[in-house]
Amino acid sequence: MIRYIKDYFNTDLKQTIGSNFLIKDVEFEETNVRLLIWDIGGQEQFAKLRTIYFKGSNGALGVFDLTNPQSLLKLPGWISSIKKSVKKTIPMIILGNKSDLERQVERSEAEDLARRLNCDYLETSAKTGVNVELAFEKIAKACLHGMTE
Repeated sequence: MIRYIKDYFNTDLKQTIGSNFLIKDVEFEETNVRLLIWDIGGQEQFAKLRTIYFKGSNGALGVFDLTNPQSLLKLPGWISSIKKSVKKTIPMIILGNKSDLERQVERSEAEDLARRLNCDYLETSAKTGVNVELAFEKIAKACLHGMTE
């Protein structure tokens, strides 16, 4: 989120506790769009609060750590929670982050999970910036098209 909004990487960045949000104004297909991007922490004590943030969502990025197989296993629960809270079909992309490091999750395994969850899949690196812009552009365009159809 910070790589996309502020275009930098902080090696000392701490895990999100609760939630955080940033705003970015962009233009897609000659349409001005204001993105309100929420980063929702994964700690169990915030599980009930998460659904409040999910309710008004028009799209979702489910991010897991390519160096941590356990983080991939948590995604189905997150996706299910989002679907129950939003009560409409929204575009969702699963992002395998930290593609610049030695992977512990095979691409085929992540792609298979994304397919089963009816999500697109991309691999990103917040550190190098690889595919970060593309991920936000894809989700924003999918949201924009969903709103105009």
